[in-house]
Amino acid sequence: MLTAKVRVNNNLYIEVTAEDEVSFFKEISRVQEIFAFSKCGVCGNEDVTFRCRIDKEENEWLEIVCTDHKCRAKLPFGNTKKGNKIFPKTRWTNLSETQQEQRSNAKEYADKHNGYLPNGGWFIYQG
Repeated sequence: MLTAKVRVNNNLYIEVTAEDEVSFFKEISRVQEIFAFSKCGVCGNEDVTFRCRIDKEENEWLEIVCTDHKCRAKLPFGNTKKGNKIFPKTRWTNLSETQQEQRSNAKEYADKHNGYLPNGGWFIYQG
């Protein structure tokens, strides 16, 4: 059994446990990919918060949000179809059709940058 406390950002440590080295590596990479965000990708504010919103249809929306009231940018997360795992939506192809419509101004950037979204996927919602 392998166990470690992994520092994923300045304020967060997560304990990871696995049976073998490959599983251990995968678990460490998952927690780092999801929880390593310690500052806003738009304004650089170091005060961000994890949030789970539930809409009127009871869908859950996982996101990291900038707490600067002048910015309020967010980084949305998606769920995998298998395994119920989450991932940050940093690429154009990760966005739903609705999200692509809302963020159509990012398409040209993504096309020029191998599908990656500007600001590491962070954006300011324009309702």
